[in-house]
Amino acid sequence: MKYILSVGVLFFMMIACGCQEQTQMPQSVSPAVEMQKTCLFMPEKIRFNQLTEFTQDWQITAYIDMLDQFGSRIKAAGIWKFELYEYVPRSGEPKGARLYFWPDINLADAKVNFGYWQDYLRCYKFDLNLDTDLAGGKTYILQVVCFTADGKRITDSIELKH
Repeated sequence: MKYILSVGVLFFMMIACGCQEQTQMPQSVSPAVEMQKTCLFMPEKIRFNQLTEFTQDWQITAYIDMLDQFGSRIKAAGIWKFELYEYVPRSGEPKGARLYFWPDINLADAKVNFGYWQDYLRCYKFDLNLDTDLAGGKTYILQVVCFTADGKRITDSIELKH
């Protein structure tokens, strides 16, 4: 009787629990590709370096740090736009009239990008020439916009005394 009861309990457990095949999630993307997507260091922020200044009455040398999501300086492709504005003192918006803008600088090509990259400083260097001399003793605002390869628009500005 105990034997029949034991067999009955085992049979009941097999029916109640069932036997299922282990399902496996489809792997449409290999682990290496997935790791590459999450491990890319993309530009998140740009900022003017403290070396940015008027080098001549007709030239501004701009040093710009490009930072990833961890705040580390990186080199990346992008299109750069520079604009120079008057400084309006004691104003909520100190950026006045636009005085000058330079043609876009496309750093998508590796050779061109390398030409602007200062490896020992870990930043980009741009020599921005003006058509005319600016009035001395005034303050100006230099703004930069970078359109990154992944479609982000990142910007920064700096006040420059002439």
